[in-house]
Amino acid sequence: MNTLPEMMLAGIRNPVAALDSSNRFLFANPAAEEFFRSSAATLKEYSVNDFFDGVILTMLERARLSGNSVSDQGIDVNSPRLGLKRINIQVSPLQDTNNTLVLVIQERQLAERLRGQQQFRGAARSMALLSALLAHEIKNPLAGIRGAAELIADDPGGDIGPMTGLIMSEADRIASLLTRVETLVGDRPPELGSVNIHEVLNHCIQLAENSFGRGCNLITAFDPSLPPALGDRDLLIQCFINLLKNACEASDDKQNIKIKSSFNLGARFAGGSAGAACPLVVEIIDQGEGIPDNLRDHIFDPFITGKSNGTGLGLALVASTVASHGGTIDVESRPGLTSFRVGLPVSEEAA
Repeated sequence: MNTLPEMMLAGIRNPVAALDSSNRFLFANPAAEEFFRSSAATLKEYSVNDFFDGVILTMLERARLSGNSVSDQGIDVNSPRLGLKRINIQVSPLQDTNNTLVLVIQERQLAERLRGQQQFRGAARSMALLSALLAHEIKNPLAGIRGAAELIADDPGGDIGPMTGLIMSEADRIASLLTRVETLVGDRPPELGSVNIHEVLNHCIQLAENSFGRGCNLITAFDPSLPPALGDRDLLIQCFINLLKNACEASDDKQNIKIKSSFNLGARFAGGSAGAACPLVVEIIDQGEGIPDNLRDHIFDPFITGKSNGTGLGLALVASTVASHGGTIDVESRPGLTSFRVGLPVSEEAA
């Protein structure tokens, strides 16, 4: 039977391993088994030197000699066993043991990689150039939407009152977002504050159920214990609306769309500063056909779309929003399952 510490480590989604004084594996959690592409029993026959070299082995030596944790970010690993990966890593001596080390690894997520690539910078510049046009084309119809909503609100009749309130709230929010879009060329930062992520998601789900997602089967699986996120509420709403809209458009009436929230404890132990950790996770999963192979490397570029009537702007806005929050986004796609997994920082109020 597994011990409580082993069960806790098994629940961490980041690879965690323990090494003896010769750097041989003593323990590996399921995420480490997946990362090293070997079972825990098989790994015990190997040394970590069989997988890493150079800077990582130097970090192991430094941790043992100093007795302190050593961490680094953005290390490129390229080996026949692991392939090409970019990782954050933290090495910590286990107290009161014979030079045992604990290794915690975090694979760099997609948004982190994009922030450092020309592809992402180009996307941000293209979005800035579009800002004035988007604002001009959308603000005029918004004025009509709000005027109509106010007339209905004055004489709601039946049960349309809550819907008119929603329409007016959305009109105000979009107008505010468009004002921000107009200032993108000035690199205005997001207005970060403490945000209840479930309130944001429920707002997005309500909008979906009454517009583009009407008829879709939306299922939630929320962790009620989540702390507040550090974010810009309006921008996060826009981000998750785009992801939900894509999921709905990729699904038929018989397929489920799942919206999950969770706390990734492993992000707290990953290498790098605590401020860089993004343990609050929102995942949107659909059962559609998946992202075409020829688009997977470019889905965050503006104007790249697999839809006949698509603009190719939705995921570019998602990537820009996540990056501006210092967040992460990971994409998994195959026929029958597409998952967008967004990681966000926790508000300091929850610390």
